[in-house]
Amino acid sequence: MVKELDKIQDYESEALAITPENMGVMETMTSDKIAKINERMVEIDRANNTVGRKNTQHTNQLMTLTMLTDSPYRRLRQCLAQIEDRRTAIESNLYEFKKGEISLRELEKKDDELSILQVAWQKHSLKRSKMYIEGALKELAVFQEAYEEIRKNNNIPEFWDEEDAEMDEARHHIRQVFRQAFRDTQLTGHISQGNAEYLEQWGIHLQTAEVLVKQYLYKTEELIKEGHMPTIDHLYKFLDDCADMFENEHMKVMKRIGLDKIVRKDLLYKNNMHREV
Repeated sequence: MVKELDKIQDYESEALAITPENMGVMETMTSDKIAKINERMVEIDRANNTVGRKNTQHTNQLMTLTMLTDSPYRRLRQCLAQIEDRRTAIESNLYEFKKGEISLRELEKKDDELSILQVAWQKHSLKRSKMYIEGALKELAVFQEAYEEIRKNNNIPEFWDEEDAEMDEARHHIRQVFRQAFRDTQLTGHISQGNAEYLEQWGIHLQTAEVLVKQYLYKTEELIKEGHMPTIDHLYKFLDDCADMFENEHMKVMKRIGLDKIVRKDLLYKNNMHREV
C-alpha cells in the first residue's frame, strides 16, 4: 500500500492554479488581490499536511479511546474498530486513486483542449487525494501503537481472545455504573432512574450504592476544605474499590433470572496459544 503511494508523481496543476492569468477580469477580486491569495496558498498547502486526518493524536487517544470505560479490553476493541475503519477508507481511496491513474493515462493520449484541462484536473485531484490517504495512514499507525501500549501496560497476553474480554466485563460495568452514579449525585443530588436500573442489573442495591457515593463525595469535600485538591487518580481508586466490592454480585441476578452462566465459552473465539504458556 505504502509502496504504491511512493510511486505517485508530485503533479503540478498550473492550469488550475489561483492566478490572475487563470481567473480573468473580476469586479472586486483584482489581479493584485488574486496574486496575494496565490502567494499565501504556498504556506496553506504546506500547513495542510497537518490536517489530512480527522482528529489529532490527543483527541484520538484521550477521548476516542477513553469512551467512558475503564476496561483495557474495551479500549483494545476500540483500537481495532478505529484501525478497521481507517483501513477500509484507505483501501477504498487507493482503489479510486488507481482508477484515477488509469483515467489519467488515457487522457494524456489526447491533445484536444478539453482533454488537456481534464489532465490538469486529474493530476490536481490525485495530488490532493494523496494527502488524505497519508492522513488516514498516520491515524491507523497511531491506533496500532496505542493498541500495543495498552496491551503491554495492562499485562494482556499477545494472543488474547473473546474469553479474556468477557471475563473483564463485570468489573468494567461496576466501574461504569458507579462513575455515572457519582456524576448524578454530584450534579443533581441523587442517582437517576436509568443508573438505578443499571445498578440493579449488576446486583447492586440502590441505597447501598447511594450511601457509598455520598460517603465518597463527603470525604472528597472534606479534603478540598483542608486545601487538598483530589486528582483523577482519587476517583479511579474509588471506582476500583467498588469493582473489588461488587465484582461477583451479578451472580445473584443470574440466579434470580435462572441463568447458570453468562459466558458460553463454546461460542467464543478462543486462542489457546497464551493459555498453553
